[in-house]
Amino acid sequence: MKNSQTKIVVGFLLTTGLILLGCKKNADIEASYLPLDVQKTCTVSKADFDTWFANGKATENGLVSPANSVTFPHQNNCDFYKWSHQMFLWITSPASGSYGNSGTIMESPVFYNVSPPYDVSKQNPHGLRRLVPHKPGELLRVTPHISQNGPNRLPVIMDKQGRMFEVETSQDNETTFLKNAKNKLVAIKSLVRNEKRGIDFLDAKGKVIEGPKAVIKSKINPNRIVHSFKLGKTQIFLDASGNQIETEQGQAGSNGVLMAENKSLVYYITMVNDVYAYYLSGVNEGKLNNSQFPTTQKELNSILAYAKAKGLPNPPDANALAMELKTSWVETTNLPNAKSYVTIKAIIPTYNKSNPNKWVVNGERTATLALVGMHVVGSVAGHPEMIWATFEHQKNTPNEAYSYKDTKGQIKEVPADKGTGWLFNANASDQGAKQNLKNMKVKGDTILIINPEIYSPGARRIMAWGSASNTVPNPEDKTPADANSQVISINNDIRSLLVGNDIRKNYLLIGATWTSGGNAPNGASYPYAPQVDNKTPIDSIPTPTPLGDAIGTAQLSNSTMETYVQSPSSASTSANSISCFSCHNNNNGLAPGDLSHIFEETKTILPIINTKGKK
Repeated sequence: MKNSQTKIVVGFLLTTGLILLGCKKNADIEASYLPLDVQKTCTVSKADFDTWFANGKATENGLVSPANSVTFPHQNNCDFYKWSHQMFLWITSPASGSYGNSGTIMESPVFYNVSPPYDVSKQNPHGLRRLVPHKPGELLRVTPHISQNGPNRLPVIMDKQGRMFEVETSQDNETTFLKNAKNKLVAIKSLVRNEKRGIDFLDAKGKVIEGPKAVIKSKINPNRIVHSFKLGKTQIFLDASGNQIETEQGQAGSNGVLMAENKSLVYYITMVNDVYAYYLSGVNEGKLNNSQFPTTQKELNSILAYAKAKGLPNPPDANALAMELKTSWVETTNLPNAKSYVTIKAIIPTYNKSNPNKWVVNGERTATLALVGMHVVGSVAGHPEMIWATFEHQKNTPNEAYSYKDTKGQIKEVPADKGTGWLFNANASDQGAKQNLKNMKVKGDTILIINPEIYSPGARRIMAWGSASNTVPNPEDKTPADANSQVISINNDIRSLLVGNDIRKNYLLIGATWTSGGNAPNGASYPYAPQVDNKTPIDSIPTPTPLGDAIGTAQLSNSTMETYVQSPSSASTSANSISCFSCHNNNNGLAPGDLSHIFEETKTILPIINTKGKK
């Protein structure tokens, strides 16, 4: 008996020691692979955490109240991370009371689905959208892809250096012009390969156009826009300086489709809350100011007064202010550890797969879906540019190597994740496999597959916690290890404070970003000024902080939504650093349409029945 007890004690100590090393050996190891010896630089006390819950005390899978965005303190990074966590816990809470008695808060009438674009035309080049109310007993509908559009609302590509470009294209039967070496406009007839295996552009007489340069029409960041041309099945990208932009094979275009290891497509739902919906409706009617999203009690009161005049339901949690969500889901069929996911019932498309390279929509069916990712975006006091936070399930994707500070202030390195058991990576140890490989894309309602034998994207999160490995990440954190430690620290606290087997323990905050002082985003990530150059981060730290730079975890991506739009390396430069505001900015503006890609497209008035029974 004594020997058995000794073995148990020794085994326990060995296991504890391995955990404290802070290294993950395999995704199959459950739960606490986060470093537990991390410096506690962002914490939540039990007393404060209890106040997050509607009944004043943390309970297993209990209802959490939303953070009060009107009184948001915004004193330091940790305030932003706390807001992010509380909002995620609220959104994924089981609905009860004023939210109804089934599903989660995000399925309740507090939120509205945003429809995919429709009625695309010259007048509406990005299409229009509708707000679809959530009603008891009605299932939500999903889409199998999420568009990655830049600040001009154009599709994006990544070149071989990891730089992001927007893509302009010509309409069918539209004459396309280039500028020649003399900067004169010349109509293009065709493209051909020359003897040097380069590309020649031919004019209407079949002559080679010398010094061809693209004519770029869009106004925002024109130096980061290319025009797309077709040569057979190959896309050629040309910029306004005459440079041909090269992309990795299969990476061109931004309408990628993602498939998980359980062979489920990843489905997406975009939502807004009631305050956002009422505000949008009031702006569309000319009743509310559209200079910025609401951040004050006065602005909120105007929205509530508009809603009351329209007979709209009073928001149960108006202090949440305006919120926009993007969520990602997989089917639970053949999903390992399916009980560790927040789930919903939803309507998904079905496909005719008789052609393995081309799946065509042929109907719909009901399925149980598991939440794998979520962007939580919301306006708060002092920050009309909104907080942009993202969460993922812990089993999603292996991380690239990162560093953190331990309780003694020493920097520790965590190697890149390896092994199997990841939902979007068949084998993270396979050094020969391409990472973040786009093998599927959508065209209309059809999914095109490059190689039917490959369904794993080999997904990897390049910036593990939203910060580059070689730069000062924000004005508060002087090293990447400091920034990573703050995010890891609050994740550890929240997971330890959640009671019992609360399902939300399985989700991690990857990071959150915002701008210094709530200023309009300039499209750059701290520490870079908005101009594009090739300086390394350590050579270009600005003083003072450019007011529109993205700060916090400024180079943030979600591996289920920005899978194919990540930097190629965790070491960034000003040329290839990417933040949420790389796409969500419009010439340093703070108007809702400058920040949100759905606000101006959603033109219709709220399609809901008000409390007076009128439409």
